[in-house]
Amino acid sequence: MSASRRRPRGLHRNPFTTRDGFLAWANSPPVTGALCVLAALICLTGAFAAHRHASVLRERGIQAQADVLRAGADRSVLLRFTTAKGQEITTEVGALDWDPAPVAGGTAKVIYDPVNPAGSVTDARSGPDRLVTWLLSGLALLFTVLAPLAFTKRVRWRS
Repeated sequence: MSASRRRPRGLHRNPFTTRDGFLAWANSPPVTGALCVLAALICLTGAFAAHRHASVLRERGIQAQADVLRAGADRSVLLRFTTAKGQEITTEVGALDWDPAPVAGGTAKVIYDPVNPAGSVTDARSGPDRLVTWLLSGLALLFTVLAPLAFTKRVRWRS
């Protein structure tokens, strides 16, 4: 092949033919930057959903007295309560830091969303959880900062 017809090295090659080729492609600035942007958008969407869930409970949540049917070792609690409209709800609330921990046969005060009483319930003493909102917002900020650095080759994931 003559020098004028030879393709420049590195262009138009299939990056998936070898392991090193794939790693070079995956660590390239456009791919890394695009993944950072995608991760930032996913974290931001999750933070918005968590914030909306907490805000709904804070703004329109209704308190109720719930019977504790089962208290699991994994901090999940099976509750039964009656809504303001008289509907009896049995739902499992998971991974809460109840203090003191509820015991089966006891009672607990809960806040529920009247639009979705079975799916949106939390301990009335702790209120809506904002930790997830803050964590996901922080991750979104981190990925937002990393994206332009990756696009401009200022961050190299491999040496």
